[in-house]
Order: sequence, then structure tokens, then C-alpha cells
Amino acid sequence: MNVDAIILTKSNTEKSVRMCKRTIQSLHDSESEHKFNVTLVESGIDTKHEFMKIVNKYLLPNEKFNYNRFINHALPYLQSDWVIISNNDVGYERGWFSEIMNVHQQRPDITSFSPKDPTLYMKYYDWHFLGSDSTYFESYHVTEAIMGWCLVIKKDSLDKIAPLDELFDMYYQDNDYAMSLQKEGIKHALCRHSIVCHLQTATITKLDESKMAKMKDDELKFRTKWNQ
Repeated sequence: MNVDAIILTKSNTEKSVRMCKRTIQSLHDSESEHKFNVTLVESGIDTKHEFMKIVNKYLLPNEKFNYNRFINHALPYLQSDWVIISNNDVGYERGWFSEIMNVHQQRPDITSFSPKDPTLYMKYYDWHFLGSDSTYFESYHVTEAIMGWCLVIKKDSLDKIAPLDELFDMYYQDNDYAMSLQKEGIKHALCRHSIVCHLQTATITKLDESKMAKMKDDELKFRTKWNQ
């Protein structure tokens, strides 16, 4: 099966380029039954030469970074039935996408998914599966089931919520995604045996006053839009 993948990256250091390369390579290496067509959307300097052999499309929008808008830039290039929306700081374990397809085969009515980060879940949220043999956890809760750093959605479901709301340029885009799914009646689940590690400590930066202010501003946008 061909699968489209949209990956957002910021190439501003050699370390960030290497990290993104590892993310893309781990995606390609994770499956033998599926072929991933990668569209890389760049918000840093032009490093196309670094990625030519491992991506299908390299986009360098000449504008200020906007999380949802940069995803929207990639939408015209999608050709497959399934779409991955990913950060540049993740590691895909072998068989992760096949596990999601296994859940979808059990529950064809679920068309949006997130994989499980084993470190995060062992520490915080694995209680969802305690005493259960379930392979998925159905929910719209952000950070519990919806992982903004890796989303998998069926193309016809993405079409129902696209284009993504560009009001959310930095924070709360995953919350807006969750509410958009609910509005359209699109079901989402976390897949227990689909393993993708989020290397967030490699990219996370300290929340200074300006970032805290931006987060509060985006929260207000979200609450105003959805009457929360």
C-alpha cells in the first residue's frame, strides 16, 4: 500500500537535519508491505540537497511558520488513501503502521489514529489498558489518545476537516483537530501495539514569557472558536 506522509521540519542546525533524516529513514525502514511517499515542509533554511534521496517532495514556503498552514501546503500533493502527519523528531518502530491497519480492519468506522509512545504511556497513561486485552483506546482526549506529533488519518476523512484552521499557527492545533473530528463524526483511537517514540527532549525549548503568552493567546482562540 502507498501511504502519504507530511513531515514538518526546521533545518537550522546540523543536529536538526540529522534528526529529521533519522525520522524519515526510520519511517521507510519500519514497513516492508507499505511504501511511504514523504512530503517534507521546511521552515528553516533550504536544505533540499540533504533530503533528495529520501523524500518525494520538498516544500519551502516563503513565509513565517504557521503549523496548520504548512500542513495545508502539502495537501495538494496527497495521492494515497491514508495520510500521516508527523513531527521531525520521532522514531518509527517496525510494523507500527501495520498495527494501525489491523485495528482499522477490526473497526472500519475508526479512521483517525495515533501510535503509542511507550515511554510516555508507561509513565502516565497505560492505565487505559490495564486488565484489558484491547488493542486500541477510542477517545478524543489530547495527549491521552490524540498525539499531535503523529497522526494517521484516512484521506477521505481528512478531506472533511481540511484545510486545517490556520488560526492555530503554533499551539492548540491538536485540540482543534480533536474538535474537528468530533464535529464531523470521525472516530479516533490510540493503537496499543503501534509504537512510535517521540523524541521531544531533542526539540523542546524552555517556555519563556513570550511563549507562555503565545500559548495563552492560542488557548483563547481555541476556547472562543469552540465555545469552551
